[in-house]
Amino acid sequence: MLVGAAVVVCTFALAQARIFEPSVPAASAAAGGDVYRGESVFQRECAGCHGGGGVGGGVGPRLSGAGIDATAVTAAIRQGRGVMPAGLVSGHDEADVIAYVISISTP
Repeated sequence: MLVGAAVVVCTFALAQARIFEPSVPAASAAAGGDVYRGESVFQRECAGCHGGGGVGGGVGPRLSGAGIDATAVTAAIRQGRGVMPAGLVSGHDEADVIAYVISISTP
């Protein structure tokens, strides 16, 4: 009984660690994103904290003109930062938001 419980606990721990998921490089996520769809998703999911167009004004930092690269944007979305929860957007929405944030963050 004890061995069975240990196997179950280890299985759940490995599933939560997500060590078997393939990683997607940040550049490819941004390359596949659509800036225009990303703007819509950004306005719906992110503008409450980062302000419309990423100009700041909420609890999130200003993104417009900040010179953020795809790696930093991807890491912030996937891992969260400050009060921003991890995984706020995912899949195609994630790639679209990354493309949009890169487009507005270029100084």
